[in-house]
Amino acid sequence: TGLLQCCDLKDIKLAYRLNKALEKGDNWKFLDMDRLNTYWSKFFSLLCMMEQIDVVLKWYKEMSCSLFYPTPKNILDLLQALDAANHLEAIPSVW
Repeated sequence: TGLLQCCDLKDIKLAYRLNKALEKGDNWKFLDMDRLNTYWSKFFSLLCMMEQIDVVLKWYKEMSCSLFYPTPKNILDLLQALDAANHLEAIPSVW
């Protein structure tokens, strides 16, 4: 629920703090796989909305398929972020 509040508030700093807490020790084990995938999906959508495109692409490369499988909404968010940043030439590298 904390990440949902971060998304509603569009608070990227709070989302990063929550993510750091999740990465400490075995905290991630408190979430089942469905919730973990939902968490990463929401976190990535927030990144697409609030971060610079280079940061978004870095997270995408680190997260995609190793931490979560992007949903169609995540792909749409990424494409919109690429479009907003006038960085459409990067599309082949994310496919």
